[in-house]
Amino acid sequence: MINSMTALLEKISDGHYLLRGQLSFESVPQMWSQHKDALFDDTSNTLEIDLSGLQRSDSSGLALLVEWYRRAEQRNKMISFVNIPAQMLDIAMLSGLDDILPIEKS
Repeated sequence: MINSMTALLEKISDGHYLLRGQLSFESVPQMWSQHKDALFDDTSNTLEIDLSGLQRSDSSGLALLVEWYRRAEQRNKMISFVNIPAQMLDIAMLSGLDDILPIEKS
């Protein structure tokens, strides 16, 4: 179970992950330290992060996506972010990151 201040990255299958909970200044450092290597050790060369389980995210959540994107490039993996919540997409658009990050816009 996740409380209101945590986030959980769940592996659905090789290359497919579901992010649930809240990405905040409190939860992002833990999420980064838990998954900075493990996520990219996945055997798949393509990673898809489903954000439909996010309840809330502040700008630190977007910073996490940027770091995951950079790490994927360093490891020669393709990464995409799908089902991005409207609030997070708004922050990405305001900062111009929607043109840089591989975000699936609906």
